[in-house]
Amino acid sequence: MIGILYVFHGSQKAEKNQAAMDFINQLKTKLDPTVYQATAFLENHSDTIPNVAKEMIQNGVTKMIVVPVLLFAAKHALVDIPNELEAVKEQYPDVQFKQTETFGSKNGSRQVLLERFQEVAMAYPDDQLVGILVAHGTKQTDEPQQVLTEIAAEIQQQVGFSIIPTSLKGQEDYLEDIKKQVSTDQKIVIVPFFLFDGHLITIMKNKLSEAFPKTEFIVTRTLEFDSRILTDLEGIVKEAITCIQ
Repeated sequence: MIGILYVFHGSQKAEKNQAAMDFINQLKTKLDPTVYQATAFLENHSDTIPNVAKEMIQNGVTKMIVVPVLLFAAKHALVDIPNELEAVKEQYPDVQFKQTETFGSKNGSRQVLLERFQEVAMAYPDDQLVGILVAHGTKQTDEPQQVLTEIAAEIQQQVGFSIIPTSLKGQEDYLEDIKKQVSTDQKIVIVPFFLFDGHLITIMKNKLSEAFPKTEFIVTRTLEFDSRILTDLEGIVKEAITCIQ
């Protein structure tokens, strides 16, 4: 039996974890009902990867597709998830495992991010705008920043004002990146490239208030589990199912 294990980071807020599971429940209805589907979390939830994976195997799963519901292939996807699965693989050597790619570079995310900037442009038609596209970031690999830079350039071409890519935990200091754009004659639009409004975004807003007390930032909504992301995930999962059969 084929099983799909969806892996989220996990939030300190229970309602965010519930929203994640509700999101995946929408995807479950779009796939073959004979495929076993379950959800696990890296942090802040009792449904850990080892526990859920073992339960899946005990229920008959022999081929497991692990889907990181993460925007970029950084530490969680490259290190943490494989480490969490290591003991399960050792205990069940006959089970086949396949981990899919992440989805942040896909078309759905790009469409939502573009829409966020366009909404602000429509609300402030007479203002000079500069955009900041903010992701989580990592210091372990350059790939997420490269993807972020590519997406920012693509959006910039479509909205007609500068879009600066930066990361909360990337190679550079995001506050310095934002400081370069602070002036009296333009509004700064910050679009958080996150699945939902969580702890890190709260910290970011607090740091912005401390660093720039006289500057008013326009901070938009996150991706908010948009249905266009669901379409991207569906494509990733169906491709993986085809490959593992």
